Amino acid sequence: MPPSSISLIIIDSDRYSRNAIEDHLKLFGNKVALLGSVGDLQDGLRLIVDSNPTIVILEVKELEKGVDTIRSILSRFPRTSIFVTAAEKNPDWILKLLRAGAVEYLVKPVEKIELLEALQKAGRLWESRQSEDAPSGKIITVYNPIGGMGTTTVAVNVAAALAAKNEKVALVDLNLFSGDVATCLDVTPRYTLSSVTSNIARLDASFLMSVMTRHSSGVYVLTEPLEVEDTAGITPEQVNRVLGFLKGVFSYIVIDTGGPLFGCNLATFKNSDHILFTTVLSLPALKNAKRYLAAMDKQGLTRDKITVVVNRYLPKADIRVEDASKVLDWKVFITVPNEYADVVSSINRGVPIVKLSPRSTVSMAIVRLAEILK
Repeated sequence: MPPSSISLIIIDSDRYSRNAIEDHLKLFGNKVALLGSVGDLQDGLRLIVDSNPTIVILEVKELEKGVDTIRSILSRFPRTSIFVTAAEKNPDWILKLLRAGAVEYLVKPVEKIELLEALQKAGRLWESRQSEDAPSGKIITVYNPIGGMGTTTVAVNVAAALAAKNEKVALVDLNLFSGDVATCLDVTPRYTLSSVTSNIARLDASFLMSVMTRHSSGVYVLTEPLEVEDTAGITPEQVNRVLGFLKGVFSYIVIDTGGPLFGCNLATFKNSDHILFTTVLSLPALKNAKRYLAAMDKQGLTRDKITVVVNRYLPKADIRVEDASKVLDWKVFITVPNEYADVVSSINRGVPIVKLSPRSTVSMAIVRLAEILK
């Protein structure tokens, strides 16, 4: 039976349908708390905001509106379970609504036994989420919009440096079309990010751990989809849910990403505790960095969240760090020295440089950065 602290809201325009569900719920006594039962969607959404329920039973009459409503609810309340009720069993509807984040699809009139089974499943999910709430992991996102700035190298090695301190660390490749984390760590994953997002209804700590690949450095890896076409269905709402679960399981979640400043990236940035913006000391790189830092500022990503990291630093470069700070109108926080041969060797071996050459200047700089981020 569901645990006593499950709370529930019904949103259904059909009064008889609401009454039938309410009658079914009476069988559970005080094991399920009915917080409200309304016929109007907007009234229901206000109830959700006020009470943050465990479960929402949501009537869907129009597919696209239903998808949008589910995504809207989960963007604010990622741990709420949504049961969809609909007039008929339509496979296309079931697929799209579950992909949007619903965990159950119930055909009206809702049968008592089906509701019982759905509530039992939701109860197990709720219990797993409660156990996941104990830790609250930090999200560290490493980013450059255009690539080629050593972003993946920094992400992989920051993750490995944190794992070396006996921390539980996840490394997620959000470069959906051209990720390199798997290559840098020489892993061949059986499952990827799309394995998680396509099974969003099953998402819990146990499922997450079963699809992640553990590297010898101690880092748990979730790579980008193996097939390009598998990236199409990954939404910001799904990324929000995955990150919410990862925070409940891992002490640190390091994310490697690049590309545009919207969609999944923007969702990730808003969830992040730290954003490491990588660049190099060249005029084209600094010009692009300035544009994107200004855009991130306009998106409400505060300066105390964003750290500028100059990668492949050479002390005798034509452009000084002080000059770069002036160009960017942003203080350069740390420099990572240019030891190209050592870094390439570590990539070719699939071993983070902080493990392969811990006394190198690159390793020491990244370990120092990881310590600051803790």
